[in-house]
Amino acid sequence: MREKPLHEKIVDLASVVMALAYIGGGVFLVLSSFSFRLLPVGSLARNAFAGTLILYGVYRAYRVWKGRNQGEL
Repeated sequence: MREKPLHEKIVDLASVVMALAYIGGGVFLVLSSFSFRLLPVGSLARNAFAGTLILYGVYRAYRVWKGRNQGEL
């Protein structure tokens, strides 16, 4: 089995970090009381945006996981 080149490892690491950032940002919006005068706490827009961030983060994490598993075959 050949080892992945460095640039592919860096791309995988960046993808994992971004997936965690999206999920963390969504969770932060749901749980925090900061509004930044943009999205009021408890509003539908804020919760919809937070849910979208969480779902997109899960999707990105799944793509990284799927790509890593396909590369091992």
